[in-house]
Amino acid sequence: MRAEQVEAFIEVTEHGSFAAAARHTGMKRSTLSAAVNALEDSLGVALFERSGNSLQLTAVGESVLPDCYRLLTSASRIKKHCQQHLQGVESQLCIARDDALPEAFWRQVMHELKQRYPLTAISVYLLPPQEHPQFVVRQTVDIAFGLYTAEGTTVKANHLAPVSMSLVAAPDHPLSRLPSVTRDDLAQYTQVCLTFDQGDRLVSEALFSTNYLGLTMFEVIRDAAINGTGWALLPYPLVKEALANGQLCALNHDLALESHYYRYVEGESLGVVATALLTSVTRFLSATR
Repeated sequence: MRAEQVEAFIEVTEHGSFAAAARHTGMKRSTLSAAVNALEDSLGVALFERSGNSLQLTAVGESVLPDCYRLLTSASRIKKHCQQHLQGVESQLCIARDDALPEAFWRQVMHELKQRYPLTAISVYLLPPQEHPQFVVRQTVDIAFGLYTAEGTTVKANHLAPVSMSLVAAPDHPLSRLPSVTRDDLAQYTQVCLTFDQGDRLVSEALFSTNYLGLTMFEVIRDAAINGTGWALLPYPLVKEALANGQLCALNHDLALESHYYRYVEGESLGVVATALLTSVTRFLSATR
């Protein structure tokens, strides 16, 4: 039994005759007939009842038809898996990322990757960027994307692009009413900042103040700032919409803030899918600069 024979059986079944199936596939009627006959011989059963030009599935033909569809699907997947392997396409890709870039971007890029590489299993793990290197070193993930300033990591981190940072607070927050804010002004109020695991303790990236609320995700920090819990330093792409619709205000200041870069940490080598993802992230960052 060969896949081509099963495909011929399905084509004839769907189109009701050898002639109609031949017109649809562009194959010769005799070729289709020979394929179906060979399939029947190999199975030892008649799949069709033939009467002149009329064809009718036999009872056994009806019963095996669903499995024939499954067999063709499996055969197609096997071929695609082998083709992807030869092309260097990963069968599985594990990704770590933070949420410094908008979720709408990540939803779209994941959709595009699955459309382009449907047989690649993709896992995405959301966690603070300072924890990414250890996940790559342990080979828990293949590649990690994040916005962070931590240096001295045990693996090479590659800069993609600087990301503008915005010092923000809710419109009714006292800091939003000041014509300009200073370090002393910021120190009087709660900062909502990023918290991450460092060994056996939690570390918070607080600026100018010991009064902070540490959270593990940029989006949660943004929402806390919108709620008026405190002020925050956040990537501009993530707060752009909230600034535009008046949910947040950009604080006026002349502070020298530390540069933040969006970067990635990779494992031993990048495959085809990981490279395509890296290209998409790079393009998005270029468009938002």
